[in-house]
Amino acid sequence: MAPTMSSTMRAAAAKGFSLVELMVALTISLLLLAGVGAMFVSSKSSYETTDKLSRIQESGRYALDQFTYDVRSAGYVGCSRTSTYISTSLNDTGTLTWNFMDGPVRGYQYVSTGSWSPALPTGVPAPLDGSDVLVLRLPVREAVPLKVQSDMISGTSDIILPAVPGAFTAGDIALAYSCEAQAFFQVTDFTGGVMKHTTSGGFTPGNAVDTINYPFRTNAEVIPVNTVVYYVAPNSAGTAGVSSLFRKIGNNAPEELVEGVEQMQVDYGVDTNLDNVIDAYVVAGPTVDWSRVLSVRVALLVRSLEQYGTEQDVGTYTLLSAPNAVAFTAPGDRYYREVFTSTIGIRNKVVVD
Repeated sequence: MAPTMSSTMRAAAAKGFSLVELMVALTISLLLLAGVGAMFVSSKSSYETTDKLSRIQESGRYALDQFTYDVRSAGYVGCSRTSTYISTSLNDTGTLTWNFMDGPVRGYQYVSTGSWSPALPTGVPAPLDGSDVLVLRLPVREAVPLKVQSDMISGTSDIILPAVPGAFTAGDIALAYSCEAQAFFQVTDFTGGVMKHTTSGGFTPGNAVDTINYPFRTNAEVIPVNTVVYYVAPNSAGTAGVSSLFRKIGNNAPEELVEGVEQMQVDYGVDTNLDNVIDAYVVAGPTVDWSRVLSVRVALLVRSLEQYGTEQDVGTYTLLSAPNAVAFTAPGDRYYREVFTSTIGIRNKVVVD
């Protein structure tokens, strides 16, 4: 007969955890869960911080890329020396948008509430107090110059170019250039390679005269050009306290490039010794010799679009270097901020004595 367990032995074998053992197990489980929770919260916080900083850096890099492309292209004339003759046929040259005789680069330094130096001309959108304004004149992006196919008899002659579809449209502002001359005018028709530049057509600003003032010869070139204005203003959505970097191209409506830009400061590398070498960086003002500006240095203060965390930002951010440094002290909010700076040479700038 097989041995059997007594009732006492069966009761001992069926006994579970004691209350003390259960409490110890629960405590260990809670500690493990607390550790996992803390790791999750820390990981989530790190991810959100990294994500916001990455967005700021992406915005800053994109903005500087736009500046770099346009500054490098400013003043394109297709020749390694300065032309001896420059003219414009456009109306309304007192307006910044159409004043191509004013040179490839102009700056306006913020002075005080509603005031910049030099005074902002007609044609500049309302910028935000505290930030500078940068104006560039350059070819239309991705535009390819077309070569003149036959000598012009006079400045009133049509310009004969290759019949490239879409190269020009009526209303474009164009620059005809050679190493001897530059002429700005508005295209009133471009059909079959024949470019007209009359006073008719009802375009803005229109040509003041039918002539481009210089008879260009074969192999001179023509390219569409624009005036480009960079400035900081309240964002297009009208969100309180949020500003953006804007760019206005020609007579088009301003475009919002980067949201979250709080300040833009600009200074200019000037050749004071007439040796084509930058001798000093200066801010915009009535005494700047813009014909001697060889580079542009841009500093942007970019912040996150949302506040985050509990730490308040009361730090001081410095844009540009002494003696042109501008300090911005954060107002104690919870936004992330970063300064982006780039020095950009004006590749097409030629200085002559």
